[in-house]
Amino acid sequence: MSSKKRDREELIIPETAEAIEFVKGLVARGEAVKVNADGSLPPGATHEIVGVTKNGLPILRRRRYSGIV
Repeated sequence: MSSKKRDREELIIPETAEAIEFVKGLVARGEAVKVNADGSLPPGATHEIVGVTKNGLPILRRRRYSGIV
């Protein structure tokens, strides 16, 4: 598998109603953010905002998992 295809598959692109609600929830809870200047995520964040759709919704990539269940 090419790295471009793998990167595309790992992205969360809000194209369906379910994905849109999922992304909105992550952003509302502060779990999806832009990275800090040093490339790190702040505490509590699990997803990096890597782009924006034509509709203005963020495109995400999971960077780590939360230990909170």
